[in-house]
Amino acid sequence: MDTAIDKALVILESLETGRGNRSLASIAAATGLPKPTVHRILAILERRAYVQQDAFKDYSLGPKIIALGAFAGERSPLVSAAGPLLDRLVRDWGETVHLGILVEDSLLYVDRREPQDIAVRLVAAPSPLSQPHASAGGKVLLAFGDERLLDTVIADGLTRYTAATIVDPDRLRAELARVRESGYATSEQERNEGVRAVAVPVRNRSGAVVATISAAGPTQRMTDEKLHSLRVALAEAAATLSPALR
Repeated sequence: MDTAIDKALVILESLETGRGNRSLASIAAATGLPKPTVHRILAILERRAYVQQDAFKDYSLGPKIIALGAFAGERSPLVSAAGPLLDRLVRDWGETVHLGILVEDSLLYVDRREPQDIAVRLVAAPSPLSQPHASAGGKVLLAFGDERLLDTVIADGLTRYTAATIVDPDRLRAELARVRESGYATSEQERNEGVRAVAVPVRNRSGAVVATISAAGPTQRMTDEKLHSLRVALAEAAATLSPALR
């Protein structure tokens, strides 16, 4: 990493992917940066409210990051256009829905809607930025992305999240070929145990895949019949969204 800015961004990214507050030592280990360097940068970020400390002196993302993220979402044509569609999907189907895009070789969830009036919900919100190979939305973006993207993801290492996660490169390539042929992807407890998901591509007016809409729910509710019906509903929402995207 050449500059202090690079190092600061790596530290912020490590907080995002760390799931909960992180100690100075764990941040240094995750980033590969010396502890004194990490401490100095964190002090600057904390002064400017980009990170914050809890009572145990562990770090998390601060209110400035949250405010910037909310502002960026409001300004995004994709997020703005998709919002009403996501609201309708969660209202009609009673399952959690996500809007995702690729950022370099990671899946970024830029919006999420969760039903409020059901007894069984997903255990936790997924990390907004994650490896794409284990999720339905990530598979969609990999399947319709550049082959070099897939090579990069495989070279980075395919993390095993559950016993069902596809970590063999040949199996993953075969899975993505099926996604391209069928036009949708599923995750069968591959990212989180007890959770099934389905996703479809979102194309812009030129036909390029620029995002994905997915729905996820507990296995006891996400029957094969419901998964199929949700796939149709997601595809209709994606087709409605496409004309609004350049």
